[in-house]
Amino acid sequence: MRKWFPVFALLTILLTAIHAKAQSVVGFSSVDVSVWPEYDTPTVLVIYKITLAPQTTLPVEITLRLPATVQKPNAVAVGKTPETVSDKGVEFKFVPGADFATLTIKATDPNIQMEYYDSGLSKNGAQRQYVYEWLGGFPVANFRFELREPLKSSNLSVDPVLTNTRLDSDGFQFGERKVEYLKIGQKLSFTINYQRNTDSPSTSFLQVESTLPLDQNVPGQSAFISYLPWALGGLAVAFLFIAGGFYWASGRAGRAISRPRKRHSAASEEPVEDEEQVHCAQCGKRAQPGDRFCRACGARIRRGEA
Repeated sequence: MRKWFPVFALLTILLTAIHAKAQSVVGFSSVDVSVWPEYDTPTVLVIYKITLAPQTTLPVEITLRLPATVQKPNAVAVGKTPETVSDKGVEFKFVPGADFATLTIKATDPNIQMEYYDSGLSKNGAQRQYVYEWLGGFPVANFRFELREPLKSSNLSVDPVLTNTRLDSDGFQFGERKVEYLKIGQKLSFTINYQRNTDSPSTSFLQVESTLPLDQNVPGQSAFISYLPWALGGLAVAFLFIAGGFYWASGRAGRAISRPRKRHSAASEEPVEDEEQVHCAQCGKRAQPGDRFCRACGARIRRGEA
């Protein structure tokens, strides 16, 4: 029994190492790749949506190989579901290279979304060519490639051929290709050829349209004609108010101008200081200016007589 103990110990160590190695291999349940040539720039917009395999231990760092013509990703997001991914606090590192670039992402949740612009679009006059390549590195249970054909393009061909082509509401034509299970290191490429006589991005040809006609039947909107009676009524009231104010103000001003000044009778005026004061020689009553006879006794008023 003792002689078998070293054998059992060795087998246990080997099985533990194999199990640990199996756990360390990160796999993807699904990878969705959307390729949009000349969408909003003269380059190619590539969007990845990745779901980690359920057995993956989180957090985990994954390193993707990208073409050397790829620019630094403009968005990297992680979330519990594809609908709740967020770029807030996501740690990633991009390293360019001559043969390929690498993007290392620290995934704290099982769903990853990232997008970048690839300058690898080849142009020869009106002829365009772009080759997308999945450089492997991880096993993938379900791989899906989607192409959005640029507006104002023609004679599109893709190798391998895409299926399920359709148009969206903006006039873009879509096509896709699904591949079940890619092994570690297995590469996959799509060669895209088309013709286009303009370098303007597709977004410059989009027209912004309302989902409903802008009339009185659109919720939250009303035709101006429905408010016209109220507007005219308000203007009329404002005009009457202003006119009444002017009339009242002009009436007050007219009354102020036409009001007669109070006149003082000659009898109530105070005698002028320097005017000669004359008294009746008979009774001594002071005479008023202009009197010829005394108002008290009737005697003749003598003015300036010695």
